[in-house]
Amino acid sequence: MNLIIWIVLFAIAVSDAKEHRIPNIGVLMVILLALADKVFILQDLSVVIWSGMVGIACFFVSLGLYFLKVMAPGDVKLLGAIGFWLGPEHITHAVFWIALFSVVIGLFFAFLRMAEAPEKTKELLQKYSLVALHNYPTSAVTETYKSASRAPYRMPFAPVIVLGVAAYFYFLNQ
Repeated sequence: MNLIIWIVLFAIAVSDAKEHRIPNIGVLMVILLALADKVFILQDLSVVIWSGMVGIACFFVSLGLYFLKVMAPGDVKLLGAIGFWLGPEHITHAVFWIALFSVVIGLFFAFLRMAEAPEKTKELLQKYSLVALHNYPTSAVTETYKSASRAPYRMPFAPVIVLGVAAYFYFLNQ
């Protein structure tokens, strides 16, 4: 059953990486497969209840991050499904690995952005060196160095989630 869940998670990660979109049917499949695993294989109803509570908690914590404009709505759904699948036994360690991979992959995305626009990187370094060396207020410096294009830069988070959970299970078995 877990192999099928991993295949679905891989498809979700590829979809998010290519299209910046997480399909609802994929998240629903993860939830239903995890439910079937817990009900028919483990046959313990208390595990289903606790996993449901963990899934709801993950969903609401992620929803708070969505309201802070840190996370996309598809990622909120996916983290709720991952919380339900992993349950209370595995979720805390998996969240650690997800956070670690988000920092590492986020740094790679930042380096990519700096490589795509070196003039903006130079402008950013000049701006913050003025703040650090001369103790200028950041609002005055920001007004001086307003950039013309403010295109948002998005990092697909579903691959990070899948990599974090995979790393957790890899190091769990070591």
